[in-house]
Amino acid sequence: MDMEAPMKIHDLSQACCSIDNIADYIPLVSTVTNLVDIFQKCVLLHFNPEQSSSESPYYAHLRLKSFKRCIILLIPILGNISIGIYDFTCRKSKGKKPVTPNVELKSLALPNSNKEIKNNKRLILAIVKQNGWALEYVNEQFKDDKDIVLAAVKQKGMALQYASENLKNNKSVVLAAVQQDGWALEHASKELQNDKRVVLAAVRQDGSTLQEISQELRNTKEIVLAAVQQNGWALQYANEKLKDNKEIVLAAVRQNGWAIQYASEQLKNNEDVVLAALEQNGLALEYIGPALKDNKNVVLVALKQNGLALEYASQNFKNDENMVLTAVQQNGKALRHASYGLQKNKKLINLVKNQNSPLIP
Repeated sequence: MDMEAPMKIHDLSQACCSIDNIADYIPLVSTVTNLVDIFQKCVLLHFNPEQSSSESPYYAHLRLKSFKRCIILLIPILGNISIGIYDFTCRKSKGKKPVTPNVELKSLALPNSNKEIKNNKRLILAIVKQNGWALEYVNEQFKDDKDIVLAAVKQKGMALQYASENLKNNKSVVLAAVQQDGWALEHASKELQNDKRVVLAAVRQDGSTLQEISQELRNTKEIVLAAVQQNGWALQYANEKLKDNKEIVLAAVRQNGWAIQYASEQLKNNEDVVLAALEQNGLALEYIGPALKDNKNVVLVALKQNGLALEYASQNFKNDENMVLTAVQQNGKALRHASYGLQKNKKLINLVKNQNSPLIP
């Protein structure tokens, strides 16, 4: 009796895999099943990690079924046809099922899987090239195999977490990982987390990784500049000295105007920096220095880029018909931020009506 329950659960799990695979070819049914798959992948497996490491064939199937496949199959008929053609082509060209998700890939996730599969380097290499996450399930010897780990991290940088400690300290492997996903830096060895070349590669891929690097490297102009060029928001993680560096702040606001909120007070009052920010995002007017909020030319730049920036203009400009007109021409909804008197201005109201913008309640 003790053996029967696990066997029944295993059989049920296998049946779920088969049903899910068959459903992929049935319009509308595939939409429902893949919505369920996406929910389970994003919620259940994420918040219940013990399930993702379960010996159940279904959880292995679910973990390794790609999001791309699930999303395509949300589209009835066209999605089914596309996946059907893809699967048929893979079977015909390789004489077997497609690699992801397939029998070989799912087999890696099962402790009692075929040893020939788990020890076949060429097959494992093909698998991790298509799904880097599969590195989690390979034998320990392959987690220390540079060819396999390189292939995995090039496909999915965060797969670096499953590499051997030896390869987490291999510069070429870590570089490949952070070039694919800057956040893979957190899984590199401490030595390489403090390597300037590696960190530069990481912030160039994702500037927000600046928050995770050492204070010493965060004080390096070259690294901070690279980070804000990729993601202006990264300016918030720079030190105060670099937040007062015009070159760095200019690069940040050109990428994201709102980044000006993290600039030094001096640069919030620098016309060159402010204009660059407003040209990128007029709503950055909220964060500029008070003196420039009274500068008509500066405010005009903001209103031309985004009429809703009128909300952050001084009261004088909210009561200036020409300024309000500029804002409303860009976005009719800006009228709600004008002075009470101009909100009743017939010319402005007609302009808003012609734009089909909702009037102020």
